[in-house]
Amino acid sequence: MTIGLYAIVNKHNGRAYIGSSTNVDLRMRHHKCYINTGLFLHYQGYAEDAKTYGVDGFDFKVICETDSIEEAKELETAFLQMWLSDLYNKAPSANGATGIKRDKNIYVKAAEKRLADPSYRGKLSAACKGKRQVLKCPHCSIQGGGGNMRRYHFDKCRSKK
Repeated sequence: MTIGLYAIVNKHNGRAYIGSSTNVDLRMRHHKCYINTGLFLHYQGYAEDAKTYGVDGFDFKVICETDSIEEAKELETAFLQMWLSDLYNKAPSANGATGIKRDKNIYVKAAEKRLADPSYRGKLSAACKGKRQVLKCPHCSIQGGGGNMRRYHFDKCRSKK
């Protein structure tokens, strides 16, 4: 497991994404997977270029290894501030771009406020009810959620002739 700083550089236009991670190799594999599948779980600035160029249009480089994630984040901030070419992740709200961390207390206070409301669990439960579609297989009478039944069962039912 490598703690450090990495870059994903577009070979065509020179734009780069700089990141830090506690496991650089795994994080770069995730980025490659996002590019290959087009499934960006977290918005990455390079999403549009990834659709155009694919994974072969990018270089994945480990910039440096560090002893701690704190050191890696400090280096990330420094790299983002001195990087000369255009960056994908250069945004005012990016943690590495400004060194600004989100205030965890804001989220904790909001969660405490929600949980203090005695009707919160009831509201949450009511919001989730009634949306699941249950389907029954015409071949074997197994019941299940609509999406899963269509995706995994109907075409592969053993009772289907």
